[in-house]
Amino acid sequence: MEVSVIIPMYNEEDNVLITLKEVKKVLETCGSYQIIAVDDGSSDQTLSLLEEFASENPEIVVLKHPINMGMGRALRTGFEKAEGDVIITLDADLSYEPRYITELINELHKHHLDIVIGSQYMAGGETEDIPFIRLFVSKVANKIVGYALDKNISTVTGILRAYRKEVLESIEIESNGTEINPEILSKAMSIGFEVKEIPVKLKGRKLGESKVQFRSTTTSHLLFTFYEKPMMLFGVIGLLMCLIGIISAIYLFYQYLIGTLDPNRPLMLFMVLMIIAGIQILIFGFVATQISLLKREIYIVQKENKLLRKKLK
Repeated sequence: MEVSVIIPMYNEEDNVLITLKEVKKVLETCGSYQIIAVDDGSSDQTLSLLEEFASENPEIVVLKHPINMGMGRALRTGFEKAEGDVIITLDADLSYEPRYITELINELHKHHLDIVIGSQYMAGGETEDIPFIRLFVSKVANKIVGYALDKNISTVTGILRAYRKEVLESIEIESNGTEINPEILSKAMSIGFEVKEIPVKLKGRKLGESKVQFRSTTTSHLLFTFYEKPMMLFGVIGLLMCLIGIISAIYLFYQYLIGTLDPNRPLMLFMVLMIIAGIQILIFGFVATQISLLKREIYIVQKENKLLRKKLK
């Protein structure tokens, strides 16, 4: 099998047939392929439409979850069944045109890369008919999460990607939500896999309703960022507290010089507490950073163990 395309679907009855037909048309030029559609506990006709279409098209593999478990879990289910040497992940609503599949694959092979990302935020990328608030939140999230990675990636949270199968076999993926996309990038880059972006156009949804929950998605991405770069949280808080303590100390010293200092003022205790607490939080950040670096060493060991087990088989 040369190519596996994984499409997570949740209540996408309006898009099922259109998406599968468009993707199938593109893949017919790519050699042997399979399309893995993962129904993530839909409550509409998504599953029945998938099964009906698959009964007439043997290259379609339908997987299902009994309940909605999240996009990340749906992708992980698809990864487990993917047989292709190249694995593509794609949205169900055609936000990215299926024609980008061939561009991702060509870029992957041409430059001997491990991951190719379709990026609407890099130079040359475009967006069309995206609500302003959603676009703004997405751009900010990608900037923040991208800072947590070792390489400057413009679109960290997007699903349009091509992976060599070896990449996904070499890392342990844990996320169930949308944070799966930055998780894969972080772990893959930590153990040396090559990543590149190509410009694409992201279009607004034409049919069905968006499943993106901005509050939970933003929260999960922020937590991922702090998990990867703890100094972004501890460093800012610690420095701010130290700065407040130092400013308080300067003010108290000024009062001492002019002879109006009252040593029993609560500000004295506040100053001491802020400086001590700020230093402690900075130390916590340093320790957390060392733990984060240790995790990357663990990823490398896990990769080597997986490759060794594969050779032994």
